[in-house]
Amino acid sequence: MSESTIINLPDLGDVEEVEVIEISVEPGQKVSSEDSILVLETDKAAMEIPASTNGIVKSVLLNVGDKAEKGMPFLEIEEESNEQADDSSEKNPLKEDLNKNETISDDQANESTQQASELQVINLPDLGDVEEVEVIEISVEPGQKVSSEDSILVLETDKAAMEIPASTNGIVKSVLLNVGDKAEKGMPFLEIEAILELDSVKKSPEPTKDNSSGKKAKPPAKPVNRKQTYSNVSQGSGSSKHAGPATRKLAREFGIDLSLVKGSGPKSRILKEDLHLFVSNALSSSSNNTGEFAFTQPSIDYSKWGSVNEKPLSKFQKTALKNLHTSWINIPHVTQHDEADITELLKLRAELNSKNKLKISPLAYITKTISKVLEDFPELNSSLSHDLKNIVYKDYINIGVAVDTPEGLIVPNIKNTNKKSIIDISNGIFELASLAKDRKLKVDQLKGATFTISSLSGIGGKFFTPIINPPEVGIIGLSKTFDSLKLDNGAVVERKILPISLSYDHRVINGAYAAKFITALSKKLEDIEFLDNSFKD
Repeated sequence: MSESTIINLPDLGDVEEVEVIEISVEPGQKVSSEDSILVLETDKAAMEIPASTNGIVKSVLLNVGDKAEKGMPFLEIEEESNEQADDSSEKNPLKEDLNKNETISDDQANESTQQASELQVINLPDLGDVEEVEVIEISVEPGQKVSSEDSILVLETDKAAMEIPASTNGIVKSVLLNVGDKAEKGMPFLEIEAILELDSVKKSPEPTKDNSSGKKAKPPAKPVNRKQTYSNVSQGSGSSKHAGPATRKLAREFGIDLSLVKGSGPKSRILKEDLHLFVSNALSSSSNNTGEFAFTQPSIDYSKWGSVNEKPLSKFQKTALKNLHTSWINIPHVTQHDEADITELLKLRAELNSKNKLKISPLAYITKTISKVLEDFPELNSSLSHDLKNIVYKDYINIGVAVDTPEGLIVPNIKNTNKKSIIDISNGIFELASLAKDRKLKVDQLKGATFTISSLSGIGGKFFTPIINPPEVGIIGLSKTFDSLKLDNGAVVERKILPISLSYDHRVINGAYAAKFITALSKKLEDIEFLDNSFKD
């Protein structure tokens, strides 16, 4: 008979109280003594608490979020008593014979549900596209009891590591490979005393007298190859994620939600290598088929500090979120700041507007100036090729202008900006802004930009870091013009200063090149002759 036992928490070390962060089992689940029941966390580490005995879980006495301490009951388990084991042994006279690998009859199998054993040699399964790999770790010892999914050894190629499971339940007799050996498909690697269930014989349809000889272990399972592409789809808040304390610590350092990671270890256990590949996949992937993101916000119940309400992101906001996130994690941003004296530019603008009865904003002058300076700095008008092996130089200059709309920022662009007059550019900006606010922009007006301007000059602030709009490699941020006092031939004069922020892709643009560009731009904005001619062109 079985008995219900309450298991208490063991000594937790130098900590007095820890928090339960994960429940790894459910009532009714069969566990072994070393299986993790729950995971506790201190401010420095996480620790897994095992069952400490074999049996069936009746109930877990702690919940996620509870505070736990040494000696506290945490598990009610129905374990198999020693008497039951002895009785079972007495009631099963076949057991000794079966352990000697003798064949049993169907009649005997029908009268017993005990286990028989069979000595088997397991060969290495298909290792994928590699011919030969190296054994880097042996995970078991002779005499150790293992399940079919437990890792026996770890193989490594020049690109990935893979765990090779037992593929059958049993007791390890010997591991036929050593650390450092070269392995290949079909090579024997494990000698195991496989445990066979006699129930399977009893319940098989139309048994024959020779059926026992047909009992074979499961075919070798393919190794879990960590070269796989990971799906970022969460398996649901109720799914259990198994990972060791060191892996959990690394996940916290990376800011990774473990529910998004697919484990490659035994029983889908998450390993450190899974986290490394997860991050690598997130950084190198230019698109995500699931529409989700590699890194997510932590799951927090904000309502415990006060009332809250949630509003779903609009489709526009989701698109912006994805694009900005992709840009930030893929592009090494560097931002160069400078101040441009646009006193004379503003005077010329006021004069030309009055003379021609026009209303042209300073942005049109600045946009024209940037487009002309880009002619002398072609790398800032380029893009990286898809395989990151080439720089694509463009013979056209299309300037994107960020427009603030009720839905968020939209960036249409003006084609061949460097060949247009300031008046044409001003009209183009006004037209695109109107279409953007009415959600009437055409696809062509949103595609093909080579460089972007983000202007906060009508709002406020002083310098910021604009995020690059891929596949472009540069973006200019304009802040609000401010008054500044300067010395001019010993006299104090008041000047109008425009803060400029240039963000650039450091994979393509180096700091010296960016500094030269922003310096040339500042000088060009002070060139009244150039601005006057551009207005008339």
